[in-house]
Amino acid sequence: MAILKNEPIYPFEKGKYCKPHHIIVKGSWKEIGFDLGTIGKNEYGVKLLPYFSPVYGQARQEYWTQNWPHVAELQKGVLKAFAHPEDSVEFDGTNLNFDWYDCMRSGLDLGGNTCSGLVLPPEKSDGGAVLVGRNLDFHPAVEWTTTLGKEVPEGAFGACERPVVVEFQPDEGYRSIIVSTNELLMGYVDGINEKGLWISCMHDPSGVGADGSPPGGGDVSGLVVTQLLQVLLTTCITVEEAKKAILKNRIMQTLMNLHIPIVDATGAATVFEIDQKTGAYVFADRVAGEPLFSTNHPIHTWPTPDTFPEVDMTEEHNTFVRQIMLREAYSELKPPFTLDDAGNLIDTVHCSFVDSVEACAQAGERTLINIKADLSKPEIHVRWYLRDVAPIAGTNHMQDEMSDFYTFGF
Repeated sequence: MAILKNEPIYPFEKGKYCKPHHIIVKGSWKEIGFDLGTIGKNEYGVKLLPYFSPVYGQARQEYWTQNWPHVAELQKGVLKAFAHPEDSVEFDGTNLNFDWYDCMRSGLDLGGNTCSGLVLPPEKSDGGAVLVGRNLDFHPAVEWTTTLGKEVPEGAFGACERPVVVEFQPDEGYRSIIVSTNELLMGYVDGINEKGLWISCMHDPSGVGADGSPPGGGDVSGLVVTQLLQVLLTTCITVEEAKKAILKNRIMQTLMNLHIPIVDATGAATVFEIDQKTGAYVFADRVAGEPLFSTNHPIHTWPTPDTFPEVDMTEEHNTFVRQIMLREAYSELKPPFTLDDAGNLIDTVHCSFVDSVEACAQAGERTLINIKADLSKPEIHVRWYLRDVAPIAGTNHMQDEMSDFYTFGF
């Protein structure tokens, strides 16, 4: 049992927003749960979410044991860290969320334009490398308090102000690295495992769930969509394995409706989505020789520009406009593609605007995390938003300052 590392990734400065930590945990899953639970309780103010009734806790406990035994062990360690019996059915010990305020079971309207991601075709890359990139776009504000127009509590932290990179070195299962925002145990944003499987998540307002709802406890059952990264990275190597695992489980959309890009080291790639009308689990696969782009609409419904609704191209952060911009920029690239190509391409839809309304973005929205990766390594390169600098003359763009890239691998 060991916390091998729990340190700031770079020196934090006043006036610079993201303050990420790198955490490495090693041992049995129960030990890892205890260690992360202890960090969450002591350093991040985590409070476990209660279930509405013990029947939810009992059913969920049985679900983990039957479907994801390592999560059942994680939960035992978390409950122990919070001085609860390991078999408690009162609290949800499968998430260690922090810095989410005013979550509502009924949900709220978050708008539709946030993150972007891409996979370049390995058929056209240097050495057949599998190259990916993504932007986590969100507003650097206390949420969901700010969206609801409520008074911000004193001492509250903004969304993604305290991001984490958690590296799991379990006794059983694949090693993984998860870049996350407001969650320690089963993080979400992006993750990669030692076999080169990469999983991301992006807002899909056409999903089936309540945006802004609590990420656990209450009436939650089965697997929460934000927990997909951790369970799949621990148990899967290929996209095909991940698809089968998804189809054998119940997946509930809480916190945010998401669709999930999944890419493996062979270049197979898909985006998992839940159809709004039927509730069916569907997959939008990358076509051989072509890239795969994901923004904030269901790709299985609007797969290509000829299926898109009419858009105003001045609304640069609109989900369909970003797809068009990415495709146009991609058409200018010349193979063989490199990791820098993936990074430069995702930067074409970097979110930093003077007038957010004009751009069809959330108020003050910024690219808070920028990632690029070569899955054939496997390793992941990450940088974080620090501050605005100045408007860029003649445009609606705001120059901002990002941190250096930091590399995490196996």
